[in-house]
Amino acid sequence: MIQDDLSELKDENVHMIDGQYKYNGYEYIRHDNSKSGTEGNIGKMLAVKNTLVNDCDQLVIKSVPLVQGKTYELEFMFLKGEELRYTFKYQAQLKKGLLILNNHISKCHGVPYLLGGCEISQSRIGLTKDHHLLIQNYKDNSGAFLLFFWAGYTINYAEKYQRIN
Repeated sequence: MIQDDLSELKDENVHMIDGQYKYNGYEYIRHDNSKSGTEGNIGKMLAVKNTLVNDCDQLVIKSVPLVQGKTYELEFMFLKGEELRYTFKYQAQLKKGLLILNNHISKCHGVPYLLGGCEISQSRIGLTKDHHLLIQNYKDNSGAFLLFFWAGYTINYAEKYQRIN
């Protein structure tokens, strides 16, 4: 989906993700690799629930390698001008040139695959060839009624955010 504009991250260059980015995206890519006119923001892409991020204009990311190989701690700092509004940390695994955030969400209702379903989501981040931030989200919603599987939905999309410095 995003391979044509991906700068592959490796152990020796993960620090390149560190930087300051604009809060609003400049390009939204749908699951079929087509571009959409619907740009969002980093807060929505990372599913941040805190309302303090709604009027932010910048994101700063700092990465720290952890002792376990290919595992990193990423600190996300949301700014409005020079004022720090909100901060949080995720651990991430380096895999296939992207950092897979430890923000895996799995919500099930009813008895999955018998009388209910599950919704699963996760995010990956990386850099474009121009070193802008790339966030890719994956969401899957599936379920069944007495083992009759119905077609839920799967959404796979990405958004790009311009690097400030």
